[in-house]
Amino acid sequence: MKVLLINPWEDGEYPPPSIGYLQAVLKQWKIDVIAKNMSDALVDKDDYDLVAVSFHSFSVKYAHQIRNHFKGRLICGGHHPSAMPEQMLSAGYDQVVIGEGENAIIDIIQENHEKIINNCEHKYFFGINEIPFPDYIGMKICEEHGINIISSRGCPFNCSFCGSTNFWGHRYIMRSAQNVLLEVEQRKREGFKTWFFHDDNFMANKMRVYEICAGLDGELKWQATARAESIDEELCKELYRAGCRKLHFGIESLSQDALDRMGKNTTVEKMLKGVEIAENIGIGTMSLFLVGLPGDTYRDIEETKKNRLKSKITQYGPNIAWILPGTLIHAKAKEYGFDDNIYLESGAPFYTYEHSLNELQQWAIEI
Repeated sequence: MKVLLINPWEDGEYPPPSIGYLQAVLKQWKIDVIAKNMSDALVDKDDYDLVAVSFHSFSVKYAHQIRNHFKGRLICGGHHPSAMPEQMLSAGYDQVVIGEGENAIIDIIQENHEKIINNCEHKYFFGINEIPFPDYIGMKICEEHGINIISSRGCPFNCSFCGSTNFWGHRYIMRSAQNVLLEVEQRKREGFKTWFFHDDNFMANKMRVYEICAGLDGELKWQATARAESIDEELCKELYRAGCRKLHFGIESLSQDALDRMGKNTTVEKMLKGVEIAENIGIGTMSLFLVGLPGDTYRDIEETKKNRLKSKITQYGPNIAWILPGTLIHAKAKEYGFDDNIYLESGAPFYTYEHSLNELQQWAIEI
């Protein structure tokens, strides 16, 4: 069997771990597999027994283009197909995988021809610590920014704007600290000098973070994601010793009303305390904000800016809220008449049912 894996979103700094994991799994099963960015795949004249694509809602606008190029058996998975499998079947895909793909793709190769494959309902060939580390051969990697390491899957929270909770089935699955450290050592041998723990929430289990840090000597520097309120001084000191030099916080808003509406389950004070602790220890922080969530008003923007200016936040980035399927925002947009066909036409759109895009862009500037 000859398999092609396609990354349909090649403009980012990091290749998608989903493709890397699938390639590694197929190679372990001695399958003839190759991974390519979409621009390379669409000029490929070879014949394949199976072509697999991992879509997010931002890249699913290329679904028809890929389907039209490859006439054989074509399957897809990822965040968007998991949330809208019937839409992908209507776009001409032969099979859709819901959830994690490593076990499902082996199931498919072993002649499972179901149209929709829910990974939770099929046998497991790999446990979380048995999945081989991602293989990114064939995809572009920005060496300056290092490589992504995904040490856990899912998030225990349920924010209104995030598609992760739905994709992972409201589960939070951790790789063992030992397994994570083995991947770090492999990446070092491959020549990488830095990495990014790009989990949805790397700090969700502090004990495991301590165990990972204990295995790092701090010689190489790295970064990670976190919820700001999960940071305390003792943890930050250990992170710094182990080489962490930047934490990316999903702050979203510094208006308590807005935080409550989005189901963030935290407070402004707790998040700003986390930022302050990290900055004081010497770990740089990037605070990410969202504007235009359902119910947002200009008063939320004013409150956010006021609190930001008196905080220890040194680096931040505002974004406008997207409509991602399976989220509470998507359900709200449907009440206004949102048409799901827009995903296949132009990708995930902004939520602009309560405020115009121009107004939201101005809000983002003013934060």
